[in-house]
Amino acid sequence: MSAAVAPGGQSRMHSSRRAALALRVRVLGVSAFILLLAAVFAVTTERVMTIENLLVVAFNAAILAIVAVAVSIVLLTRNLDLSVGSVMGLAGYIWADASATFGDLGPALLLLPLIVGGVCGLINGLLVAYGRLPSIIVTLGTLSVYRGLTYIYAQGQQVTSNEIPAWVLHAVDARFWGIPALAIAAVVVTILVALFLQQTPLGRQIYAVGSSAAASYFYGLPSRRIVISAFVITGMLAGLAGLLYAARVGTVTVALADGWELTALAAAVIGGISVLGGTGNVVGAALGAVALAMIDNGLVLMGVPEFWRMFLAGSAIVAAVTIDVLIEHRIRRVFKTMRTGQIS
Repeated sequence: MSAAVAPGGQSRMHSSRRAALALRVRVLGVSAFILLLAAVFAVTTERVMTIENLLVVAFNAAILAIVAVAVSIVLLTRNLDLSVGSVMGLAGYIWADASATFGDLGPALLLLPLIVGGVCGLINGLLVAYGRLPSIIVTLGTLSVYRGLTYIYAQGQQVTSNEIPAWVLHAVDARFWGIPALAIAAVVVTILVALFLQQTPLGRQIYAVGSSAAASYFYGLPSRRIVISAFVITGMLAGLAGLLYAARVGTVTVALADGWELTALAAAVIGGISVLGGTGNVVGAALGAVALAMIDNGLVLMGVPEFWRMFLAGSAIVAAVTIDVLIEHRIRRVFKTMRTGQIS
């Protein structure tokens, strides 16, 4: 014999389900958007849906997906990191130069860009958490600082592909069962970060701080350390992306990954990571990178001029932010309904 459920309890159950559905809409929405793009481009140009072109999209989206996932971690804490492109450039160049000079160290050098990126993230995090400075101002400043350090370190030099260990170049261009190794790496990173955020105490605390800094402080969460940790992890992932991008392009210059921070931020927002913090899924951010790569690839094959590609990509970002805010308001209404026990 089942127990009766009080009206208030039923309201809360229905509201909880609506909240969960609203959160899933973010990933489902960008997935549907990708399918729509594929259908549109398949009609407008025959080359888009060929296996060869889809592999090009996968190559282009892979590294961007890793950076979008990295940016998402800081976004979830209700902060921004606009320095990831410069972190990629600094970490990638230092790794390439070290590989050319100390190539005998082999795979041990792969840790170097992660360390460089982690240090850059630590500096960002300390300035935001303990300096009490707005993250957009801090990372806008370190964007220039880290890029300037790259110029100082490089001293006008570049690292060519014949100076980088051949096994690294072959690894990033490798394919397994026809799938690019970079795409596999992006999927693995996305899954690991998603599991970290959902299944570990620190990951759940990152969501909590972004949802409500005041509430997290009330419950005794170490908000500053959580924010610093988020910036460090973001920096390390940016360093990894810098390594992969440096190996992918072969010839590494001081301009490596210049401007990637805005593209990665766009991918994260299109993928449903809330600019208001606390909600979103990094799987959506990775899919957002795929969507941007598909848009750019399709417009290039259609012969659309560069300024129109910029306009359409920017329009997609504005639309994504608008939808994000609307979803966020809906979620807030659902949670308010859960608290009051009223059915909307």
